[in-house]
Amino acid sequence: MPGPRRTAAVADLVLGPVVAVAVVAAGQVLAARIPVPAGSNVGLALTATGGALVAAVLVAAAWSRRTALAAPLAWAGLAAVPALPLTLFLVNTPHYLFGVGGDQQFRVEYLTRFADSARLADFAYADLPPYYPAAWFWVGGRVAALAGVEGWEVHKAYSIATLAVTAVLAYALWALVTTRRRALGAGVATALAGLATQAAYSPYSWLTAALVPPLAVLGLRLVRRRGPWVRTAVLVGLVLGLAAVTHTQILVFAGFVLAVLAADGLFTRRARPASLAVTVAVVLVAALPLTLVHWLPYLLASAGRPTYGAGQHFLAETGSRWPLPMLDATPLGALCLLGTVWIVVRFRSSPVARALGLTAACGYAWYLLSTVALAAGTTLLAFRIQPILTAALACGAVWGAAELCRWLRTLDLRAAAAPAAVVTVLAAAVVVGQVQAVPQQYAWAGAAQDYRPDGTRPDGSRDPADADAWLGELRATIDGLTGRTPREVVVASANRTLPTYTPYFTYQASQPQYANPLADFPARTAQVRRWAAASDPRALLAALDGGPARAPSVFVLERAADGTLRLPLAEDRFPDPRQGAAPAVFAPQLFDDPAWQRRDVGPYAVLVRAGVAPVP
Repeated sequence: MPGPRRTAAVADLVLGPVVAVAVVAAGQVLAARIPVPAGSNVGLALTATGGALVAAVLVAAAWSRRTALAAPLAWAGLAAVPALPLTLFLVNTPHYLFGVGGDQQFRVEYLTRFADSARLADFAYADLPPYYPAAWFWVGGRVAALAGVEGWEVHKAYSIATLAVTAVLAYALWALVTTRRRALGAGVATALAGLATQAAYSPYSWLTAALVPPLAVLGLRLVRRRGPWVRTAVLVGLVLGLAAVTHTQILVFAGFVLAVLAADGLFTRRARPASLAVTVAVVLVAALPLTLVHWLPYLLASAGRPTYGAGQHFLAETGSRWPLPMLDATPLGALCLLGTVWIVVRFRSSPVARALGLTAACGYAWYLLSTVALAAGTTLLAFRIQPILTAALACGAVWGAAELCRWLRTLDLRAAAAPAAVVTVLAAAVVVGQVQAVPQQYAWAGAAQDYRPDGTRPDGSRDPADADAWLGELRATIDGLTGRTPREVVVASANRTLPTYTPYFTYQASQPQYANPLADFPARTAQVRRWAAASDPRALLAALDGGPARAPSVFVLERAADGTLRLPLAEDRFPDPRQGAAPAVFAPQLFDDPAWQRRDVGPYAVLVRAGVAPVP
C-alpha cells in the first residue's frame, strides 16, 4: 500500500470516527434548541430538508478533487445519514428507540451495570461472568461514568453515535479495496440499508454487521493472496475480534462467509491449501486477544456446570420470511435490484461481485438453516442477517452504476459527463428518499414517554396508577433499609424497570432469551416457586439459605387485593412467543419474622432481610 494511501486509510479509521462522534454531538446540541412540537410535521420537514443537505455534502465529497477536503466531508456526510433522522425523530424524548421496553430494557440495564462499575459482570446475575458480549455496553457505561450521568441518559446519544461511526468504518474498509469515490457510495448504501432494515434498534450488532460485505471482499483477497496479505489478515482478525465482544451471531455469520470464501478458493483452485492454512492462522491469532477478554471468564466458569440457553429461542416475523429487498418499491429497493443484476452478471469476472454474491448467498443459506433448526427446537435468529444481506446487494449497485456510466459514455462521446451527472442526481434522490422515510419506518418505536428513574415522565408528569411512577420511592426505600450501595444487593422485583435504572443484581432476569446460561433460568423459576410454597417463616429462610445460587435479600412484591404478595414470572415456551407464567404467590405471614423489614410503597411491598452478606 503506497504511503499516501496508507495515510488516508489510517485517517479513515482514526480521525473518521472522531468526526462522526462530533457530528452526533453537534446534532444533539442543536436538536435540544429546536422546537419540534409533538404530533406536528415539523420534524418530518426538518428531516427531509436535512436529508437534502446531507446529500449535498456527500455529492461534494464525491466530486472534490482535494483529498484533504473530500475525506472530512465524506466522514461528516456518512455520519449524518443515520444521525440526522434519528436525532430529529427522538427529539422529544430522553430515551432511545422503544424507551426501556422490550429488548431495550436489558440493554439499558447493561449500561447501568457498567456506569456503576468497570468490573466485568453479568447485567443481571451476581457472581456470574457475563455471557452476552459486553464490550459495547462497557464502553457506554464508562462514558456515562466519565460524564457523571446515569447509564440510561447516554443510551440515545451513544446509540446514534455508534451508527454514525459504523457508517464511517464501513467506508474505511471499502476504501481499502476500491476507489474512494466508490467506497463512499458503498458506505452510503450500507448506512441506508441499516436504516431501512431497522438495524438502528440494535446498534451494537450493526457495528460489525455493516462491515461484513467489505470484510468478504478483503477475505476473498486473502484467499487469493492479493496485496499485502499479512496486514489484511490482521485487519480481518481484528474485525472478527470486535464481533466476538459485541455480538456473537455476527461473529459466527462472518466466520461462515469467510469459510465459504475459503472453500470457493479451493474449489476454483485460486488458493493453495498450505498458504490458506497460514492465512487462517494469522486471522485467528489476530482475533484471539479481543475474543478472550470476554469469553475466557465465561468458558472457565462454565466448565463442568449445567447450562440452559434460550438466546436462540425467538422467531421474529422478519426471520420467518426470506428477505427480497430487490423487489421493494423503495429507493433502497431500486439500489438492491441494480446490485442484484450486477452481481449476477459479473459474478465470474469481478472479485467484488463474487464476494458480495457469496455473502448474499450465505445470508439466504442462513435463513434456510434457521428454518431447519426449528426441528431441533431452536432458530438461528435469521432476522439479524437481513441487514447484512440487504447491504451486500445495495453495495453492488455502486459498481453497477459505474459500469452503466461507462457503457453510456460509449454511446455518445459528446455527452461524456452526462451519465455521471444523472447517477449523482439519482443517488442524491435515493439518500433524501430513504432518510425522510425514517419516521415512518420507526413509528413502532416512537418517541417513548417511559418513566424516568425518579418516577416521572419526560414531561414531568406522574400518574400514581402507573407502576413505574413509584420507581424513585422504591429505590429510596430499598437503599434506606439496606444501607448499602445497589451493586451489593440482590433483588427479586415485581417491577422490572427497577433494576433497569438502578444497578441492583437480580435473582432472575426478566426475559429467558437474555438470561445467562449459567444461571439456569428454569431452575431459578422453580426455586422461586418453592420459596412461595414454604410452610412458615423459618422454612422460607432455610430455603433461601439452602439454594445453589445467592438468594435475594430484597423482595419487591405486588400487593394483591386478597392480601397475598405476588412476583410475576416468565417462562420459555418456544416457539410460542408468549412468556407469561403464573406468578409466585407468597403468603404475607411468610415474612412475619424479625429477619424481615417491610415497607409498602404504592402497589408494592418492599421486604428487606437484615444480616445478609453483601455481594462482593
